[in-house]
Amino acid sequence: MPPSKSVTVVGGGITGLSAALHLSRRLAARSGIRINLIERSERTGGWVCSERVHVKDRNGLEAGLLLESGPRTLRPTSNGVLELIHLLGLSHLVLTVPRSAPAARNRFLRLPTADGLTTIPTSLPSLLVSPLAKVLIPAVSRDALQRRGKVLSADSLEDESVDAFLTRHFGTDFAQMFGSALVHGIYATDSRILSMRAAFPVLCQLEESGSGSVVRGAIAEALSQKRRSQSNVVAAAEPYDLGDGASLMNGVSVYSFRDGMQTLTDAMTRRVREQASVDVLQCDGVRTLKKVDGQFELTTESGKRIASTHLVAALPLPHLHRILEDSTSSRSNNEGPQHTALPPLPHLLANPSSSVTVVNLVFPPSATPIHPAGFGYLIPRPSATGYPTSSLGMLGTVFDSSALSAQDHYPAGNGGEGTFTKITVMLGGPYGTPSPAPSSSAFLPALMKALEAHLGRREPLPEPCLVRVREHRDCIPTPTVGHVARMRELAAAVAERWGPNAAVIGAGVGGVSIGDCVESGRRAAYELSL
Repeated sequence: MPPSKSVTVVGGGITGLSAALHLSRRLAARSGIRINLIERSERTGGWVCSERVHVKDRNGLEAGLLLESGPRTLRPTSNGVLELIHLLGLSHLVLTVPRSAPAARNRFLRLPTADGLTTIPTSLPSLLVSPLAKVLIPAVSRDALQRRGKVLSADSLEDESVDAFLTRHFGTDFAQMFGSALVHGIYATDSRILSMRAAFPVLCQLEESGSGSVVRGAIAEALSQKRRSQSNVVAAAEPYDLGDGASLMNGVSVYSFRDGMQTLTDAMTRRVREQASVDVLQCDGVRTLKKVDGQFELTTESGKRIASTHLVAALPLPHLHRILEDSTSSRSNNEGPQHTALPPLPHLLANPSSSVTVVNLVFPPSATPIHPAGFGYLIPRPSATGYPTSSLGMLGTVFDSSALSAQDHYPAGNGGEGTFTKITVMLGGPYGTPSPAPSSSAFLPALMKALEAHLGRREPLPEPCLVRVREHRDCIPTPTVGHVARMRELAAAVAERWGPNAAVIGAGVGGVSIGDCVESGRRAAYELSL
């Protein structure tokens, strides 16, 4: 008699939570199928981390402020996330930033040759008077006039770096100034190693539809809107249950929640725990993973053994590699012939990961604004040759108060005494560990001096009321050139070596955004052979 079906999801980050939640939805009517979710840390949600703090200035003004040390906003493009908002009843907690808001319209670059910040133009009139026009106008003209150039077509797995793609289309200056800054803000890595096909597939599609020109492809899309309509029906294994999610996002640039991004992951965790068919094991990581009599058997750090007919690995790929290595080396002489280590998988160590230092700063109310109204600024790669080996290594800064001030709570009767200013600084990535080190007494003065220069201030910044420093090790996988082809080989190897009852998913496989991770877990839940 075959064993009763069961599924084990390893990893309680966003991807694993999404997989477990959708598995419980899919299997709700099929009694007897158990779902295990294993997370080695004391909390679920991965790098999502929202914290409400109490601050007080020298004049006695108090407030409860919301700080994010991980992702802070979402774009309204992921149906998977909008579905979760509907299913989990979170619509009333959503905070949106309209496209007309300064935080949506105003984004900046910090250029070494400029005094203060440089506004990125968003319209033709603003472009014509922008100091960036001397780079942007020739770049756009160069691409628009290209005829039958190289194309990274959908039929081919040919790939190149983001820097090489943008240089080919728009020139060296554009690639270094805009491309590297964009990559710093999303992947915290070097655009010269990041896979174009994996990181920005839409630009590859525009290149193909524009016969070698991204600009012509964008114009064609704007006129026909075909790709936009196609993107709403991409490879959904199960129809989305969006409720009023689509109308909620009309005219929205980005959004979050009143109590931060952790609202979403906490709600996912609660829903998973409420399901009678789901067992959640936390603070106990997987030590070994083997096949026993045709089932997947996991041994945890505490010695627990969990057997299941199906497996979803939603771990960072290097962690999965270590588990498989330990599983091979730990084979006991007492184990029978039906107790075998799982065959290894290719490409688990192919990509590096970026480490990021996140600094939340809260400044007291000020007679003059701390920063201009807008979302924040990014800093391009310092030179064509690369990154200095010893530097503060700032990647960019987010003006949190400008975008989502409604997340902050002030006591009744504040009486217009002013509001605190929150900003978040990201450092590290391709620069390595910041110098001075975040743990040193010299770090904060160096950071404040850099911020003063970036903001073009003639006077020192006020002393912050709160400084929160978090160092996130290996938090963002970097899909390097050839990633898409490697992940196809990985999926084929999982099917061949582990069988149809297993899936390997996560940020290191199919995309680093919250939307990517939610979609990855959802797809695995509905496509798993059950």
